[in-house]
Amino acid sequence: MDKQQLLAAIEQLSDRECKAIERTLTAVQNMKENKYPFLGNFLNVSEEISENSDVFVCSMPIGREVLNPYRIVYGGITATLADMAMGWMLEKRISGQDKFVTLDMHTNYHRAGTGKRLIATARVINQAQQIWQMACDVHNDRGDLVVTSTGTFLQLYRNRD
Repeated sequence: MDKQQLLAAIEQLSDRECKAIERTLTAVQNMKENKYPFLGNFLNVSEEISENSDVFVCSMPIGREVLNPYRIVYGGITATLADMAMGWMLEKRISGQDKFVTLDMHTNYHRAGTGKRLIATARVINQAQQIWQMACDVHNDRGDLVVTSTGTFLQLYRNRD
């Protein structure tokens, strides 16, 4: 689809559908400024200030675009938030220039994702050479435990020259 076709298609959208396009454009624009990946920007994930350097905290608002037909957050969205929190902690707090990829992740769901916000708190469990074991708890803004997750991450070393 070229720009002309895209603009013509946008002209046919409802106001509600235009909001989705606006959110997508905002996410793309924010990627240039904050260097977060598209999905983190699309979900409006933001880093929270934590006084405890052993944990990394980030959160996202709960909006209609992440709700399933039962009006709760899709489980995959909650798992994605946990995965992002664990990976971002490693990149921001541990390494600086290396990258990390998820090798394995287990997620247990305890309560429905409801409320106004989901808050993810990640921490390191263990590290052996390039393998990092992580854990993350996701609560809602009322303090209810929604998800517990563990993940194994591989550290990809960048050239240090």
